[in-house]
Amino acid sequence: MANYKLMNNRELEKRVDREELGAIHELARRLVQGEGIAEDDKRGFALAKQGADAGYVPAKTVLGYCYFYGKGVTQDEKKGVDLFLEAAEGGHDAAQYNMGIAYERGSVLVRNYQTAWIWYQKAAAQGFAKAFYKLGFFAEMGFGIEKDLVQAAKLYEESAKRGYRKAQYILGICYLEGRGVLESREQALYWFERAHEQGYAPAFSKIRELTKK
Repeated sequence: MANYKLMNNRELEKRVDREELGAIHELARRLVQGEGIAEDDKRGFALAKQGADAGYVPAKTVLGYCYFYGKGVTQDEKKGVDLFLEAAEGGHDAAQYNMGIAYERGSVLVRNYQTAWIWYQKAAAQGFAKAFYKLGFFAEMGFGIEKDLVQAAKLYEESAKRGYRKAQYILGICYLEGRGVLESREQALYWFERAHEQGYAPAFSKIRELTKK
C-alpha cells in the first residue's frame, strides 16, 4: 500500500492526476497547511472536496478543516465540526484530534474537557503525535482530569518522540524547570535542538540561553 505521507510533491501530483484518493487527500492537506509547499487554500479545498465526495474518509477531515478555519471557503465552524465527527466516527485519527479541539474550544459545541480528553485519547491510541501533546497539556492544567505533572511530562515525551516540535519544546521546558521530571540542562538542550531543527522559533532563544551559560 502506498505511503503518501512519504512522497514528495511531484510524485503526489502524478498520482493526483491518476485520481488516487490517498494522494488527493495528502496534497490537499499540505496545501491548506502550507506544509512543504506554498499554501493554496482554494486548490486544497477543491481537492479535499473531490476526495470527500468520493467517500474517502481522511479527505473529509481536511474538508472539515477548511470549513472550520475558513480555508478556501467561507468559514463555517458548524459544518467543519460535522465533517470532523463523520470522519472521526470513521476512525480517522486527525478527525478525532479535531473533535477534541472542538470540545476544548467550545465555539460550536459546548465546551467539555472530559469529552475532549476522550477524543484526544482515541487519536493518541492511533499514534497521532499532536494528541499526546494535548493529553499532556490537559494533565498539566487539570482539564477534565486530575492535575498530574509527571503524567504530563510523559505524555509530552510521547508526542516529542513522534516528532511534534511544540511538544519537543515544551518537554525541554519541563527539563529546564524540573517540571514533572528531574531537572536536566542536557535533556532540555537536546529537546530544544530537536524543536529548532524543525524551525520552531522559540527553541532558538532557549538554546542560546543554555549555551551561553
